Amino acid sequence: MKLAGAISEGSGSVNEDGFGLIETSGEVSAAWVFDGVTGINGANVLPGGSDAAWLVAQAGHHLRSLATEDLPLAMILSRLVDHLMADWQAVSAHLSLPPGYDPPAACLILAKKYPDGWSALRLGDSCLIARQADGGHNLLTASPNNAFDHWLAGEARKRRDAGMLDIGALLAEFHHELAAGRMKRNRPGGYSILEADKAALAMPELIGLGFPRALLLCTDGFYRAVDHYGIHDDATLLTACAGDGGVRRVLAEVRAVEAGDPACEKYLRFKPADDATAVLLVDGN
Repeated sequence: MKLAGAISEGSGSVNEDGFGLIETSGEVSAAWVFDGVTGINGANVLPGGSDAAWLVAQAGHHLRSLATEDLPLAMILSRLVDHLMADWQAVSAHLSLPPGYDPPAACLILAKKYPDGWSALRLGDSCLIARQADGGHNLLTASPNNAFDHWLAGEARKRRDAGMLDIGALLAEFHHELAAGRMKRNRPGGYSILEADKAALAMPELIGLGFPRALLLCTDGFYRAVDHYGIHDDATLLTACAGDGGVRRVLAEVRAVEAGDPACEKYLRFKPADDATAVLLVDGN
């Protein structure tokens, strides 16, 4: 498959998303997107702009080597986590971490080509849409934490209606609930996530894709075009990303909606905008 478009745009001073791919002579054999989980610690302690951005940078660095190897996705994930655990030990050895420190984490979608077709791995709520030759689609789009996210957005709306518009203040008020939700990471009844811990190996989603005609990997900030704003459905999102203006045009549509609803009154969500990343691959034949 060939790269047809890619974009990664932060919503603030630090972009905690990221993407990468393995490309040889115009042919892509692996691609991935990261969505760093916004920290709730009150302050960052790691280099790289934020703790989540540090994890995304380290993981991206390691995948650039690991994704070239002839290994199953589960093994690539295992080796990636081993590298991240070593990175964490090295960087945190001389840090004084606050009580209850929430370690950095990230969502990950990784797609890789094998002799019998493409396969994908997902941790967290980033999204994948694959269009097959018969027009059908493989989807990894449902958020594993939707119920909590919807509750949080509803509570945030109540605060905004009362005049509280500061995201930092909202994060502080809901710190206990956010911390409790993060205790469900990589546990039965919870959700998967990439972190520097063997627990990240517990419950990744794996899906065989065969030989798709098009493949879109994106973070939830980009997928807001579907699940929050209704600009597209899954099929038309992929079509739009492959059309005039591509992924940049779709993201511009998302940002225009967000700019027109800065208080999150029309479209219920916890924060006005999110980092957004997308990678589109298409069959070059």
